Amino acid sequence: MRPKYKMTGCARFFLFMIIFIPAVFFGAAYFRGEDGVQVIKDFWRNTFGGSTTTTTSTEPSGDTYVIESLEDELKKAKEEIRELKVTIYEKDLEIKKLKEAESQGN
Repeated sequence: MRPKYKMTGCARFFLFMIIFIPAVFFGAAYFRGEDGVQVIKDFWRNTFGGSTTTTTSTEPSGDTYVIESLEDELKKAKEEIRELKVTIYEKDLEIKKLKEAESQGN
């Protein structure tokens, strides 16, 4: 005996997508090291309003820097730039001397 209702190809496709899309989303979120549920919650709150959850951590995130460390890096970079300028100036003098010696030799 035939079943009363037959599942069409379109219904099978939608049933597959209902299972496949969330599996791929959560798999990709896991692969990227994110929390897929939290991503959905944040998206929902941003779309429809409401309060956002803020994570409190004692260690600074990668986006924030301590001013002192930035000042130290700036000082090091400026010192390196000065040294490189001196080196370039010395190389230019050496090139000029070599050109003068070459022109006098001819």
